[in-house]
Amino acid sequence: MKYLLTGVAALTLLTACGDKNKDKDGAGQAGIEYSQDKTKKIKLRKGDPATAGQVLSAMSLTQSGAGRVSFASSDVKGVKAVFKDVTLLSSEDDSVEGASLDDDDGELHLKGADLKAGTMAFDGLGMIDGKPNFARVVLSDITFVPKNPEEVHGSSKIKSMELVNPSPETAAWIASLFGKGEAMDMPEGKALSFDLWSMNDVNFQIDEEEGQKGAFLVSSVEMLGLKDEKLERMAMKGFSLDMTDPTDDTDLTARLGGVDIRGANLGMFNDMADGKAAKGMQSGLFEMLQNDPANPGYESVLIDDLKLAVSGASFDMPKLSSKVTRDKKGRAVKVATDPFKMTLGTGEGELGEKFGSQLALLGYEKLELSGQGEQTYDPDKDMVTIAKGKNFWKLDDGFRLDFSGKYEGASAVAAAQAKAMAEDGPSDPGALMQETLDKLRIHNFQLSFDDDGFLNRAFNAYAAQSGEDPQQIRSQTAGMMAMLPMMAAGAGIDPELASEASAALSSFVTDPKTLTFSVAPLTPLRVADFAEMEDPSALTKTALGFSATNE
Repeated sequence: MKYLLTGVAALTLLTACGDKNKDKDGAGQAGIEYSQDKTKKIKLRKGDPATAGQVLSAMSLTQSGAGRVSFASSDVKGVKAVFKDVTLLSSEDDSVEGASLDDDDGELHLKGADLKAGTMAFDGLGMIDGKPNFARVVLSDITFVPKNPEEVHGSSKIKSMELVNPSPETAAWIASLFGKGEAMDMPEGKALSFDLWSMNDVNFQIDEEEGQKGAFLVSSVEMLGLKDEKLERMAMKGFSLDMTDPTDDTDLTARLGGVDIRGANLGMFNDMADGKAAKGMQSGLFEMLQNDPANPGYESVLIDDLKLAVSGASFDMPKLSSKVTRDKKGRAVKVATDPFKMTLGTGEGELGEKFGSQLALLGYEKLELSGQGEQTYDPDKDMVTIAKGKNFWKLDDGFRLDFSGKYEGASAVAAAQAKAMAEDGPSDPGALMQETLDKLRIHNFQLSFDDDGFLNRAFNAYAAQSGEDPQQIRSQTAGMMAMLPMMAAGAGIDPELASEASAALSSFVTDPKTLTFSVAPLTPLRVADFAEMEDPSALTKTALGFSATNE
């Protein structure tokens, strides 16, 4: 899939723009509508006609071929410049064997293919604090042409790309891509910022000599308001991917109607992914979480119409929506995931047949799952509440698993993580863990398993594989559950607690209804008590507020 990677590398390299939705002044207007919500208009920065020429010179665009960019014609008027029939040459030292998003020096490179565009247009050219910048850059009718004709294994087209109001560091990085000198590293952290980046009508077709074929399509992608490592909004529509590889008899199909993510904290995610231990990064991240421990790193997430199929195994999720509610201080106090559904299915293909055979043992042709989630947080009490009836997983014709509860100490966990990720690390990891567990306290917890035929399916499946009678296996299992009080007595566990748990489990195995375990201690239960526990007899049924039923 070398050609696909060539295009992706170029997209990452050259953040530029499509000539769409202009207002009467030529300013860009963020384009797509999603979830009945219009994206705000973006006002272009004013350029400086007196220094516009300096910007073009810094980008090696004063004449064709001055840098890595050649063009058939140019038209420069004040703070605007338009170039026709543009070619951005990949580095002469880059291999034609494919493309890479990063190499040993950590830079991004366009390898093996030149980027061609019908038009490249700039607006708002001008020096800012002595650095070359622009308000908007446009590339339209983009294609990628391999240097070596033998490397033509498909095609790649992009109708348009757009970048609006980049930071000086981001603009300088793009300028370095045009010159003949060594390109700069892409800016990171707070240095990387812009008001809008978008692509429209991405179409990559792959046709390899070995027989691999594929198509990668995206209708539109927008990223709005990247500043201080926070992204105001990311939206994508019309994603599809089709790949076939006859050498290993695999095929992949993916469809995504749309994605809409608001308020993503990229700094949080980057620090987690990088695994860095610098004090100013991850310790700062967890310091933030200590003050805002319920923060998931976004304001809202919407995924619409996701479909995946790999060699006969399929996944379908019509919609997933999650939202964050904040208090007046900006702290997350509620995270709610709306009810959602997903289906795991099978069809012709190696993975589908293997998965289908496993489902058949349980008597299923497909798995239809649904769920929901809701947690609230009280910053003043440092209390997390997992709402009853709003946190569950359900398998149609199988079971429903509900869980709820209340615990405190979320900020203490974040504080401990901050100490653990400090540059020199904690002096005593064991003491740090003890401190964390000591502050983590359970107020109540409940777990319910409502059987809807799953237990029967499980016993039947086991019996079919072992050659035994399912009713005999059920009776043996119920007998083992009945022996739990005897086993618990030897370990010092409260007999009353063990007897009630045993009775509920035995009853559930014999006649499955809804198995429920609840803990509601008289005083909040320190999690550290379990770690320190040498004599479990102190954790009695009464002290724990323990109950177990099958009703």
